[in-house]
Amino acid sequence: MKRGAFRSPPFSIRPGPCKLPRDPRDQGGNVYFFYYVPVGLDADVKRRPLVTWFIFGICVTLFVLYKYRPIGSWWDFTLLIFQPAYPSIAAAFTHAFLHGGWLHLIGNMVYLVLFGRALEARIGPLRFYAVFMITAAVGAYLHAVLTAITAPQYLAYGVIGASGATSGLLGAYLVRLSWSRVRVAYWVFMPLQGVNRTGKTYVPAIVAILVWFALQAALAAAQIGAGGAGVAYGEHLGGFAAGMLLALAMRASGESRAERALVRARRHFEKAEWFGAQAEYLEYLALRPGDAEARAELARAHVCAGDKARARESYAEAIGASMGEGQRDRAERLFDEAARHLPLFVLDRDLQLDIACGMERTLKYRAAVSAYESYLARFPLSPDAAFVLLRLAGIHDRRLDQPEKARSCYRRLVDEYPSDEWAEYARARLAGGRVAGATAANK
Repeated sequence: MKRGAFRSPPFSIRPGPCKLPRDPRDQGGNVYFFYYVPVGLDADVKRRPLVTWFIFGICVTLFVLYKYRPIGSWWDFTLLIFQPAYPSIAAAFTHAFLHGGWLHLIGNMVYLVLFGRALEARIGPLRFYAVFMITAAVGAYLHAVLTAITAPQYLAYGVIGASGATSGLLGAYLVRLSWSRVRVAYWVFMPLQGVNRTGKTYVPAIVAILVWFALQAALAAAQIGAGGAGVAYGEHLGGFAAGMLLALAMRASGESRAERALVRARRHFEKAEWFGAQAEYLEYLALRPGDAEARAELARAHVCAGDKARARESYAEAIGASMGEGQRDRAERLFDEAARHLPLFVLDRDLQLDIACGMERTLKYRAAVSAYESYLARFPLSPDAAFVLLRLAGIHDRRLDQPEKARSCYRRLVDEYPSDEWAEYARARLAGGRVAGATAANK
């Protein structure tokens, strides 16, 4: 948030005197610095962050208009500036969309897009917009209060910029995605020591954001003695605190614990740390028991660790959960995967038959044959056993062109289930029809 033409972007550290110069050009004496800026996150974004890009577009558009034609026949953008001497609720919101210079705009937009996309994808567009607007207003009013207390002579200076709101997003991000990592580009320049180094690395988000917060707090404290510095650091602190409180009110910390466990589990799995992965998956599933994909990932960790008994149980739960969600294709895919890893993998009787019939309907004939055969091996006395043999015979005869196997299924049906309603049909198929004809031709 600024009152001049320049705002240092967050996460930048500029060692030197704590008292900020009134003139940005008055920087003499600094012969070293450490500068770093975030350029990426390891938190994925699974849906389009429409509100983030909407705010971005509004800020860029208003910046161009405000910078090159602030007053026109139909508008006066100076009315959008927040005036601490005469604060208004409307300006407390609208000032966040104005910026005084290109660096001011770029610094805020980098943080909006970088952290906003991941946050919006998790808390939703409406709550994200509410966090942005509320923290902008809270930061503006806190700045007005602090200025009135510490430097009332500067109440006449208006405030513009999205810094309070982006600080609020950082506060909410710290609560919701504290487990994530920030990729930062850094530059260390120490000419007297012969050091000039650049690079990129990952930093835990909680470390990066708390370092930024400590810097803002130090600069805000320095402003008390300095008077009219060009950056309203108090607004940053107010927005940040408001963002954290809003995220806590939205119960984002519980969501964060669950996602943190899932992310850690996947990291363990990628490193072939099977037992660590299992522990984290179990912690996650205790919080989110209905996540079928996570249960499938736990099953794979069990397989890799050699624990086939628990792998069977986890695969069965994952398939059942997928069917409960109406995700039949995923259930069939998981069943086929389990059957490849675990010989004679079998579900509960009704679910096994449902999966096998579904595979046959979706033309996965070989997978259906495997599921039907596993069913017969596990449930030979089931009332549906004769029906399963009939389905097997039909696949072998009409789909896989294996008449001998089809004939074997019909014979087994007649021999083992002679009183079943399908036995007479099997006898007829053995006595004539394609199976008998094909067999005779083979002879």
